[in-house]
Amino acid sequence: MSASPSSVLVVGGGVVGLACAHYLGRAGLTVTVLERDRLGSGASRGNAGEICPDLVEPLGAPGVAAKALTGVFRPDSPLWINPVPSLPLLRFLTGLGLRSTARHHGAGAAALAALAEDTFGLFEELEALGVDGGAGKDGFLFAYPSYEDAAHGLAGFRRLGAPLSPEGVLRGAALAEAEPALGPAARAGFLVERQWAVDPGQFVDTLAERLRRDGAELVEGARVTAVREGVDRVEVRTTAGTYQADAVVIAAGVWSREVCASLGVRVEVAAGKGYSFSVPAESPPKRLVHLGSAKAVLAPMGKGVRVAGTMEFDRDPDRFRQGRVEALVAAARPYLPGADWERREQEWMGPRPMTPDGLPLIGPVPGRPRVLLATGHNMLGLMLAPATGRLVAGLLTGGADPGTAARFTPARSVRLRG
Repeated sequence: MSASPSSVLVVGGGVVGLACAHYLGRAGLTVTVLERDRLGSGASRGNAGEICPDLVEPLGAPGVAAKALTGVFRPDSPLWINPVPSLPLLRFLTGLGLRSTARHHGAGAAALAALAEDTFGLFEELEALGVDGGAGKDGFLFAYPSYEDAAHGLAGFRRLGAPLSPEGVLRGAALAEAEPALGPAARAGFLVERQWAVDPGQFVDTLAERLRRDGAELVEGARVTAVREGVDRVEVRTTAGTYQADAVVIAAGVWSREVCASLGVRVEVAAGKGYSFSVPAESPPKRLVHLGSAKAVLAPMGKGVRVAGTMEFDRDPDRFRQGRVEALVAAARPYLPGADWERREQEWMGPRPMTPDGLPLIGPVPGRPRVLLATGHNMLGLMLAPATGRLVAGLLTGGADPGTAARFTPARSVRLRG
């Protein structure tokens, strides 16, 4: 584009799309958000609500490929892959395997840390505007079934430079004092300081409310059927009508693949489905608890606890598998004996948009200068939403940092169809 746009369409009303709309509106653009379902559907509402910029790293760590192969044969595994093949999923898994090296992992962690660097400040600015997820700011507890497992986890976070509690590994009375709600399965653990946890549904709702007060148009039930780029305008056709603007930001999570296909563009993202549910508990944990070996999270929300976890790769982003919930129950139950596990509510599945290198796709689509992507945030969409929105606004108005923009360019995972 030769001139800065004055109007923009945001396809996707999840937390990333809403954050993009917020920063675009603050930059003076007229904004319309088009959401296929309801605001915050997809992967935005049912996650554990973690805001942890000191702990970011891509999925493709060394050894993850071997774990993925094991998961094909164990449907109750924390990482499970549907053995029924599909070409997009095979392409994604091949790319993930090639990038699961120490060099790629280190570079990806550095890039994510740079994007997340001032995350707390961005969330505090949003809090001042009434966008409030009820943040708990007491850090996270990581709990393990053995001292050896805890020491291994602690060493990994030391390598990341995480703000660890000086007490190191906690056991016995020290662990019980740090978190009285934990059961006997938790034999060791450690504290990571300064990290936050929010209620993601509350955060999405208050962000949408802020956008409406600022004059943005939010359209629900607008499933995109086609995107057409003209000389000086972009047209987006939806089931709720046709919309035009100077530019469009596609922030539709894993459904960005379908939206971009109408432009003749193939986007390499795969659905990495996470599951959660809520259970009542007499004494919920004082802070968010990571069950390191069980690969699950206990997030206190209201009078209950949200239990979240698993990574499921499947060609159908909408399919809910009850067995994955049962596996999550079996993994987490020994750590929280005070919960009523038979009274589960709000069973949920969200298809997180995963990229082979673990980094989001933020920036113009190659060959389509009026079309920007803001997707592929893997498991970090909530936390990286404000930083992504600010970067997208900068890209459209000319204020983006070139070095940051280059790290997340969609050119690395987007292909024009012949």
